[in-house]
Amino acid sequence: MTRTALLAAALLWVGSSCSGSPAGAPSSSGGSTSLDAGADGGSVTANGVPCSAGYTCFDTAGSDVVWVMKNDGNVNGPNCEDVCVGALSRSCAYHGCDEGRTVEYPNIASFAPIAAGLGFTCRPGGCWNSVSPTEGLYLVSIATDATNGTKACYVPLQSTLSCSAQPGNANCYGERYSSVCPCVPKALDKACNWTCPPHNATRAVWKTSGTSCLERVNYWRKKACEDGWVECPPGGLPPMVECTACNQCANSEAEYDSTHGAHASFTRCGELVQGEGGGDSCADVIDGFVSERQADAQGVVRCTGHCGPIVAPGCHTFSWGRANNSNFHTLDWDGCNANACQNYCTAHSGDCFTVPTSPLMTCDDPDTGAELGPVLVTCH
Repeated sequence: MTRTALLAAALLWVGSSCSGSPAGAPSSSGGSTSLDAGADGGSVTANGVPCSAGYTCFDTAGSDVVWVMKNDGNVNGPNCEDVCVGALSRSCAYHGCDEGRTVEYPNIASFAPIAAGLGFTCRPGGCWNSVSPTEGLYLVSIATDATNGTKACYVPLQSTLSCSAQPGNANCYGERYSSVCPCVPKALDKACNWTCPPHNATRAVWKTSGTSCLERVNYWRKKACEDGWVECPPGGLPPMVECTACNQCANSEAEYDSTHGAHASFTRCGELVQGEGGGDSCADVIDGFVSERQADAQGVVRCTGHCGPIVAPGCHTFSWGRANNSNFHTLDWDGCNANACQNYCTAHSGDCFTVPTSPLMTCDDPDTGAELGPVLVTCH
């Protein structure tokens, strides 16, 4: 039994349903998609990778790197990981940001071929001596000079690129910026980079046979792609990890809300999206959320309500909690605010506790007990 959650980001995602391909392996880049690549106003790179509307993408023969720029900028986000997923979700291979990629273009002159491929010419920036104010990012001005087609360009001083950084509100006399992101095809169980702690592992893999929250969430992510759900992009959904550092704080939310009403403690642990419900196990609660799938006006069955975060595209983490003396569960989606969780539990030590199903505060070996990935639907 579930109750309506406050969903801060209720989105719908489009995939395709075709014939089977090898489990968990990226399709070859340059393959075509069963969806018209330009149907959303997007484009196709030289190597045949579909690029969604709102982004500019560039690649070269012999390279699997797609350089991507979000046309309306990255002011206060998104980071490059989210840019890669958003821009290349129509590709037959899952694309993620190439975390830790060596900075190959340490100055504006060497960056010129990438700029040209993205449709502009670099000019020196008006601030910071053309050094990026954000570590590990290539930044270019959102606005292009109408007279000469140039953008102000800033290159990082660091030796490697970042996928998690974003320029925030950095500006030079009001000029704001887009990140230029390196995106590469990845196997789903190697698509996302995490730290442990605060997560259960440094790499998310497929372990789906148990009744824990994490196992059941990843069971449904895997099944969604094997069964061709509309939320599964052609390249698939990578498995999630669990924010174990927030379990005790989330337990306190479940305990409080079980008597004060659903979502009465919402945001206590720093979450932005939450689902709550009852079940003998967390798997029962997750299954209840998935049961909210229903057909839209066109007859397409979609994950609505609580179901949405379970099949969100890209790399995600979550935490969960259970009331001490009932089967009421809290799911806090898409974040791991370990500082907020720790601060609450320090200030309210009597509220935070573990339950018999609480996760161990250790780092899982991602290769122990891992299953094969989903047999993905592939593109025509």
